[in-house]
Amino acid sequence: MSDASAVRGSDAVRRALIEATACILAESGPGAVSVREVARTAGVNHGQIHHYFGGRRGLLKATMHHLASEHLANATAGSKGNPIPRALQLAEDRHYWQAVCRCVMEGDLELAGLEVTEGISVPRRALESLRDRLKIAETDLDFKASFAAVAALQLGWVALEDFIMLIADVDTSERDAVRDRVKALIGNWFGPLPPS
Repeated sequence: MSDASAVRGSDAVRRALIEATACILAESGPGAVSVREVARTAGVNHGQIHHYFGGRRGLLKATMHHLASEHLANATAGSKGNPIPRALQLAEDRHYWQAVCRCVMEGDLELAGLEVTEGISVPRRALESLRDRLKIAETDLDFKASFAAVAALQLGWVALEDFIMLIADVDTSERDAVRDRVKALIGNWFGPLPPS
């Protein structure tokens, strides 16, 4: 692409760069995000990345913030405002969960955990809501272990569902029924919840 950008306007350029980065980050991880490749994919000059984000790391952080914010908005809408999302709702935000997995697999916990430090974490919001509703102390390790198991189950399910179905000998005709049962297990993990 020539230096003349096809994308014009600061908001449009930022959005194009973040969307291009989200695709690369989700598919290949933070190590594969190249400033020049992102700019080419977004249809802008690579200097725009430095101009708007201060460089590659700033772009990665802005992208993870964007993905986590979108996930929070989707989870909130999907659960009708309940801070506890529907079971396996995570599957609906593919770029988000793939980006989190890729960051963790590459050892970039700072980038994966950006949502926690910026206060836009769906799991952390659910954790705090459950603690409040169930009157559980912040130091309760049994609760933390249960919550961690549910988080692992949901993230593992969305990342490995096809493989899980294979090893569990689930026939194609049984997939929806098994998925519904998993959702019920997750949804009932902490028992009946008092109103929020």
